[in-house]
Amino acid sequence: MKLKKIALTILAISALGASAFFYRKFSSQEMVKPKFGDVVESIYGLGTVTADQIYHLRSGTTLNVRKLFVKEGDLVRLNDPLVRLDANIMRSQISGTVTSVACKDGELVPPQLAIVTVTNLDKLILEVSLEQQSVLRVKKGQSVFISFESLRNEKFEGTVSSIYPRDSQFIVRIELKKWPSGVLPNMTADVAILVGKKTKVLLIPIRSINAGQVTRIRDGKKERLVVKLGVIDGEWGEVISENIVESDELVTRK
Repeated sequence: MKLKKIALTILAISALGASAFFYRKFSSQEMVKPKFGDVVESIYGLGTVTADQIYHLRSGTTLNVRKLFVKEGDLVRLNDPLVRLDANIMRSQISGTVTSVACKDGELVPPQLAIVTVTNLDKLILEVSLEQQSVLRVKKGQSVFISFESLRNEKFEGTVSSIYPRDSQFIVRIELKKWPSGVLPNMTADVAILVGKKTKVLLIPIRSINAGQVTRIRDGKKERLVVKLGVIDGEWGEVISENIVESDELVTRK
């Protein structure tokens, strides 16, 4: 009798364990039906804010700084004096903010040193470096959605204005319709460039796909199938294979 009770206890524990396993397994899944709708495909990147208008005051020869008229953070206008080099007063060629002063009164400055830098903070752009495969799909005029790290609840719209190479990189230049206040050069933003859009296509949730396959339930029969996708956004993908229809159900991770 004692051995029988032990055996029954072991069976009960095993049953409970199996029940818990199957509960965890199936409670983490749900059935989702495909749907017809619109889908957009985006290329994602990290954009860096840069000024579109920067003036570096340089000298072609070694000169003495007789007097500085500005300091970092000062606002200047076109033709405002920046520095006296020997007998010459050098003036700003743009309106903007003094963002760098590289010398002090009385110092000698070597040729080509940026003695004073003025940046127009009212003319900003975003630059995104993309790999070759991605940049080939980017075209001038495409819409862009931008999100700044400190402003996650806000989305800003922009447009691809040009694509060009620079030092073995492929740069996409983006202009925003409206810049949020407080954004400065060298800040970063998440960028989504819209490169494809289709309407009224059959869509399935991306989370239903595992290793290129889905588990389809049709007429009570469960079957594992390979699916081919077209345009994909963050959550849904266009089905271009013919083995999925709107009335099917797909096993999907929650």
